Amino acid sequence: MEGRVGVSRYADNQVGPPRLGNAGEMVVSPLNPKYYEHTVRGNMFSYTTALAGNALVAATTTNAPAIWNPAGSGKNLVIVQVRAARTAKGTPLEGSIVYLTLSAAGSGIGTGSQVISLTEVAPVNCLVGSGARSVMRFAPTTISTTGTPTIICTAGFAQTADNGATTVSGPRAESLIDYVEGAIVVPPGNTFQLGAAVSISTTYTFTILGLELPLPAIA
Repeated sequence: MEGRVGVSRYADNQVGPPRLGNAGEMVVSPLNPKYYEHTVRGNMFSYTTALAGNALVAATTTNAPAIWNPAGSGKNLVIVQVRAARTAKGTPLEGSIVYLTLSAAGSGIGTGSQVISLTEVAPVNCLVGSGARSVMRFAPTTISTTGTPTIICTAGFAQTADNGATTVSGPRAESLIDYVEGAIVVPPGNTFQLGAAVSISTTYTFTILGLELPLPAIA
């Protein structure tokens, strides 16, 4: 493969060789921000709890916030970021914030189903003004399930007790971000829920950013 060393200038739709460095290496420069393409295609959604905040609990049948990807949705939920903004200090407790999942959650609601009930709020498309709607069912505060979700992994931040005053670890105690970057994918028929190693009374407003992408054609 041949390329051109150094900077070149081309007009839109003009064909040109790839750019090379002085050592023969290929030079790649991003044109747009990381998630621009997915966002303008209407694939990125925000799942945000009320500004009053949530208190996380240990794994139980009521863990919220929860995103349910119902069976038959035709899409994977790809977790991009989880953001937490503290709204009120509670009893100083120490423990991990964790990500949970309930498998075989199906698509039906009611007694005998994995999801017995939930109070839904529509996710927001990150392409402002887009008419693309989410196929997920988002329960920011209230969900009741038959089974208890299992832990996927710990979050990139934790609840800690420090000198008798509740804080959270990280560069800023009031606002934290876990860059999941697609390391967690939730297929149809499963949930993504937040919980804690020990129930905490400190409250947070949570935002989960996720991509809703068509199921890949794989064996």
